[in-house]
Amino acid sequence: MMQVFARVAQRSSFAAAARELRMSRASVTKHVAATEERLGVRLLDRTTRSVSITEAGRVYLERCLECLQAFDDSEAAIGGLAAEPRGLLRVAAPFDFNRHLSALMTQFMNAHPSVRVELRHSNRTLDMVDEGIDVYLRITNTIDASLIARPLAVTHVGVWGAPSYLRKHGRPRKPSDLAHHHFAVFEEPPLLDEWTFERNGRRTKVRLKPKLLTNSGDTLVAAASAGVGLALIPSLGLPPNHEKHLEPLLLDWSVGERGVYAVYPHHRFVPAKVRAFVDYVRGVLGQPNHDPWWPVGIPTPGSGRRR
Repeated sequence: MMQVFARVAQRSSFAAAARELRMSRASVTKHVAATEERLGVRLLDRTTRSVSITEAGRVYLERCLECLQAFDDSEAAIGGLAAEPRGLLRVAAPFDFNRHLSALMTQFMNAHPSVRVELRHSNRTLDMVDEGIDVYLRITNTIDASLIARPLAVTHVGVWGAPSYLRKHGRPRKPSDLAHHHFAVFEEPPLLDEWTFERNGRRTKVRLKPKLLTNSGDTLVAAASAGVGLALIPSLGLPPNHEKHLEPLLLDWSVGERGVYAVYPHHRFVPAKVRAFVDYVRGVLGQPNHDPWWPVGIPTPGSGRRR
C-alpha cells in the first residue's frame, strides 16, 4: 500500500500510477482509500480533473519514501549487493545541462548496467520529495538547508557578443555602456535583466534592455551568435566552437559565478546508486572549485582586474 500511495502522490494521477505499477486503476484507488481509512486522515485531494497531495500526505510521503528505500537497501544487503548500484535512478537537471549531461549519463549507465535512469529537465525549482527525485543537479548559490548538497564545479557568467553586432553597435568599455545595448535575456526563473558588476571592490548595477526574452539557454546563445544582441551566458551554456561566433566582453569586471551541485534529500542511508552517480559526476568534472567549461586561454571575468 505504501508503494501505491507514493506513486500516486509523485505522479498526481491514479491512472499514471496504475500504468507504472501494472495494476488496475480501481485497485490503486482501493489501496489509497484503505490507507487513508487506516490512518484516519485524507492524504490526497481528488477532483474529476486533478489529484493533489495534502499537508498530511506530504509528511506521509516523505516517510514512505524513506521506508521504501530502506527496504530496497535491506534486500540488497541480504543478497550481498549493498555496494552495487542498482535500480531506478531519478535525476533532474536544468535544460542547459543537457548538452553535457547526455554523454555523461550514457557513460555512467554503461559503467553501471544494473542502474536504470529516468532523466527530467526543468528550469523551475522542483520539490524532490513530491516528485520522487533521487539526485537534483542545481546551478545556484542558494541551497535549502534541509537538503544535502555536494559541490561539483562552478560556472562563470560572462558578457558575450557576436563580431557582427559589435561592428554595428560598438564595443562596450564599461558596465554602464551595457544600458545602451540590446540584449537577449533569460527569463525563467526569474527574469535576469539586472546585474551587478564588480571590480576592485567597486560595484555597479546595470539594468539590461531586452531585445529577446527566452527560457531557453540554447535560444539565448543562438540569438547572441546571430547578432540580435549581447547576452550574459554561463560557461556551462557555451556551445562547441563558440569562439567562431562570440567574443567575451568586459573581462576585467565580474558578475560572479554559480555553484554546480548534486542535491539529494537527507536520508539515514544514501542509496548506492546515488553515491555512485554523484561520485561519477564529480570525477568527470574535476575539482569542485574549478570551472571545466570556461574557454581555455581566456581569463575568467574579473580575474585580471585593472586598477
